[in-house]
Amino acid sequence: MLLLRPDDRICAEISSYKKMAAGIIGNYPSIGSTAHISIANYTRTKPYVMRPAIEGLQPKLKNMHAITLQINNFKFFVHKNNTYTIYAVIEATYQSDNWFATLGKQLRISKSQMTPHITIARSINENSFYKLWPHFKYIVFRQRFMVNSLTVLERETLNNQSKWSIFHEFMFEHKTADALV
Repeated sequence: MLLLRPDDRICAEISSYKKMAAGIIGNYPSIGSTAHISIANYTRTKPYVMRPAIEGLQPKLKNMHAITLQINNFKFFVHKNNTYTIYAVIEATYQSDNWFATLGKQLRISKSQMTPHITIARSINENSFYKLWPHFKYIVFRQRFMVNSLTVLERETLNNQSKWSIFHEFMFEHKTADALV
């Protein structure tokens, strides 16, 4: 899995929103996940295939700059199976759109496959969504944070209880591309 991790301050705030959600609808599957922006998920890919692919990313990502992103409140996705995902919105700006387009190009991921967001409650059922959404709908949540690396996670494929662990981290140049300009 490839993802972008916000700083500890944002992770703590997202965690508090997840706990608030659990207080309203009870525990749900994504409550324990750490705040992140998912970029790509390569399921059941053999290590001998992924290792060279990941090593090949270094030259492609070395010229990417760190970027400051803005969270701008909450929205939700509706999934085909009548489940919903509530998430913190990453505000789209000219800078952030270009940055994510460049990242997608380097990773060969189409822009249509990427909706930058930070999940609060993933794939919750309809009843839980209708209990929860009124609590998030009007919350003002505006925070800036810097993304300075792309994290590659790995886990044991056939073990449903296995946890994600960091396999590699690609650092971006510290000259930031400010997404709020």
